[in-house]
Amino acid sequence: MTDLRDSIFNYIIKSMEKNKNSYFLSIDQGSFGYEILKKKFPQRCINIGIAEQNAIGIASGLALENKTVFVYAISSFVYSRAYEQIKLNLCSMNLKVCIISSGPGYCYAPDGPTHYSLDDINVFNSLPNMKIYSPYDDTTCKQAVSDFVNSKGPAYIRTDKGVFYQHSKASLGVTHILKGKNNFILTHGYYVNLFSQKIKLLKQKKIGLVAINKLKPLNEMKMVNILQKYKNCYFIDDSWPNASFGLYLSKLILQKNLKIKIKIISSKEEFYKLGGKRDEIFRKLNIDADSILSGIKN
Repeated sequence: MTDLRDSIFNYIIKSMEKNKNSYFLSIDQGSFGYEILKKKFPQRCINIGIAEQNAIGIASGLALENKTVFVYAISSFVYSRAYEQIKLNLCSMNLKVCIISSGPGYCYAPDGPTHYSLDDINVFNSLPNMKIYSPYDDTTCKQAVSDFVNSKGPAYIRTDKGVFYQHSKASLGVTHILKGKNNFILTHGYYVNLFSQKIKLLKQKKIGLVAINKLKPLNEMKMVNILQKYKNCYFIDDSWPNASFGLYLSKLILQKNLKIKIKIISSKEEFYKLGGKRDEIFRKLNIDADSILSGIKN
């Protein structure tokens, strides 16, 4: 088991050790891994302060000088405050800048609606050239960082916190973690960890589990191959209903004329203001693992 943020920083550090033309910008965001990074690369690690738009502008300038840039920020702030700069500076010019998004979804639930990141995937999925990753263990963290480093253009890595299960079959794209009979759960990031805790129950109910790391561009060929094996797909995430990645999958199923039925389970279209930890909010919204599994019949 591993902490995802520590994993991400570990692989960024390894990348910056190899590439002397790489920089790390923090939008006044800290962590254990960030402190290690600052000590190792004091001249290439810069705290921009609480200035998301400015940080993306600086990152763009560095990238134009052939630098590889990582930008570390709280998810809910960076994609909403700096959207224009991300769209026009990073995506339109296809610059090599990776946004390390801390606290996706309800990760920072105790801090309230200001810190919820429930439509970030939908926002970035609409932007040309942007790559999106939602890692769920150490291997997928490594693959996300490596894929960005070894490819062109901008990227967005959703970086959750906490200890996550390690998966022997984890891959960059779509991974069939557990095979089922008629039904399977399709998800990414934090939810992969939640359902990994329910493997015994999944096996009892003959429900498959499929995880996605690289959401964009999606490996559609492998995704279709898996969809063709089942009758029902349950796509799970904690986004708002109209921002769910499941809508993209619904379009894919329609375009490929697949017979499978898809049910999208996500958060309610509201600002949840009662507070509490993420798992408490999930239970109140009936999007926790137990509630979801109780609704899937064999």
